[in-house]
Amino acid sequence: MKKKKIQLIISLISSLTIMLAVALGYSLTGKIDKEKVHQAVDTVIDTIETYNMTDEEIKDLPTTKIEEQTEKQEKATEQEVENEGFELQGEIAYEGDRARSWNVILGDYKGLTYFSQIDNRWRYKMYSSIGDNSQTIGSSGCGPTSAAMIVTATKGAITPDTMSNLFVQYGYRSANQGTYWSAFRAVADEFNIGYEETTNIQRALQLLDSKRLVVVSCGNGLFTTGGHFIVIVGKEGNTLKIYDPYLYSGKFDTSTRRGKVTVSGNTVYCSVDNFKNYANAKGFFCYAQDGEVPENNIKPVTTDTYTRYVKVNTSLNVRNAPWGAVVGSLSNGTAVTVYETSGDWSRTDKGWVSSNYLVSTIYNNYVPATQTYRTGNYRVTASVLNVRTGPSTNYRAKKYYELTANARNQNSRLGNYYTNGYKRGVVCTVTKIIGNWGYTPSGWICLDYCSKL
Repeated sequence: MKKKKIQLIISLISSLTIMLAVALGYSLTGKIDKEKVHQAVDTVIDTIETYNMTDEEIKDLPTTKIEEQTEKQEKATEQEVENEGFELQGEIAYEGDRARSWNVILGDYKGLTYFSQIDNRWRYKMYSSIGDNSQTIGSSGCGPTSAAMIVTATKGAITPDTMSNLFVQYGYRSANQGTYWSAFRAVADEFNIGYEETTNIQRALQLLDSKRLVVVSCGNGLFTTGGHFIVIVGKEGNTLKIYDPYLYSGKFDTSTRRGKVTVSGNTVYCSVDNFKNYANAKGFFCYAQDGEVPENNIKPVTTDTYTRYVKVNTSLNVRNAPWGAVVGSLSNGTAVTVYETSGDWSRTDKGWVSSNYLVSTIYNNYVPATQTYRTGNYRVTASVLNVRTGPSTNYRAKKYYELTANARNQNSRLGNYYTNGYKRGVVCTVTKIIGNWGYTPSGWICLDYCSKL
């Protein structure tokens, strides 16, 4: 408790220092730096939020602070290298390990979670197969940090330091060239995650369209000066959504990287073309989000029933389980009743279907009955629901720092404090209705993507 009080005092002092800098800037320029004001407020909120948590609960929280680093420090990290001899050693490690169980217990399911290898909770912990204290998670741990993000997103919480220890214990940490590629195959085996490995970027992009999570080994280029693992966590149209475990403030402001990506919070957004041209991607390790979370990890599901409509150009496969066998198909415009969701899958009265092809309204061959909404409490059912400045999509979507503290804290508990909108599971109070739009303390939301409580 004494330690936490000291942390709270330090947090308050840090916030006060930031606010003083804002005041000085205002006196010189007449302008208020809103980003720094939000940073000061967020610093206090984050500390208060963890004040009554246990050390284990704090350890499982996502990384929210983007550390200050330099390109020189980045170049000093141990780079991942893959060559024929290195690959052979990885295969030997994999074959020797598969007869054993890792015997690890995961924490509660948290969904998609960002972890940084330079998070102060573990950055200085040793990650070495030769007992070298200079080899740390911060300098060498992009591999286990990426793997921790994959397992936490699909099965249950595991932190980078725990994954690092497993990689060392079971032979996936090389002496001085980082993590063997075969470690990612072993992760899929050990945690029973659907998996495909490829060196073909077009195949990796196809799997991303199927909502796979993809760990990428990159060479010298956009994300690293030598070799590095990153995680692609989504693909929206022609844009990749990336979690870089060695993300630091200003990383993409250097002359060779400037203008090729955008960064929002802890997420890097990169066009497919820029990724192909500049990432120097060499290997892709693709994981299914199958929704099969072990019982002890308590995956939250949506239990309120609601109606959705199929929106496809051809037909939508119906399966017997998430990623299961195809047992039928549905045509465009078909109405289904959704009983629960699991990851990106919905269990309907017709069977399991991909949630990505379900919409709240459809106007091609079918016009649904008008839904009447009432004020009161609602729970978000979309993966992320935009909060807008007005009651239609013509209005601007708000950024995370424009949401209320309550909304950001709920997002944090659901996996990402820096979400630009409400994450699935957020509960909000609607006080005004205009059509299918509801006004909440943070702004306007489309109620077609919510369930009434």
